[in-house]
Amino acid sequence: MKKRTIIAGALVAAAGLVAVGGLAASAGAPTNPQAGPLPERVTVVTQQVYEDAFAKFEACMNEGGASLAAKHDVGGVHQFSYLADAAPVYDRCYVDFAPVDFQWQISRSYDMPEFDRYRECLADIGIEPGKDADTILAQVEKSGMDVRKCIEEGATSG
Repeated sequence: MKKRTIIAGALVAAAGLVAVGGLAASAGAPTNPQAGPLPERVTVVTQQVYEDAFAKFEACMNEGGASLAAKHDVGGVHQFSYLADAAPVYDRCYVDFAPVDFQWQISRSYDMPEFDRYRECLADIGIEPGKDADTILAQVEKSGMDVRKCIEEGATSG
């Protein structure tokens, strides 16, 4: 039986949707039904908080007999792969990392390549892009642009 690899990372797939292990931000209002509250005494997710939480997540994966592969950083966000049979370990370990990961990704999203494309596509259809990720997501949603085509092909309409 061939093991397949599951890729986890920060991808902006549609207007108002940021997906990583079920994370979602819609209409510019960050929500994540799968992530609980931030850890005790954490009110702002700094890089140190994010790195510490990722280290705990990775240690949990290792302790559960699973390892992260193809680890790399994109715009300050950890991306990685894991084998499909490690999904139960991932599910157990990610739950504690999810709230920190989600907030960190939202804070970093404006600098991600997908948001560069969003800004270009908005400008192409005559809309001046906003100065933050929430505004851009709202503009993309309101414009009705075909987000997949914008990201993949640079086209902004059907």
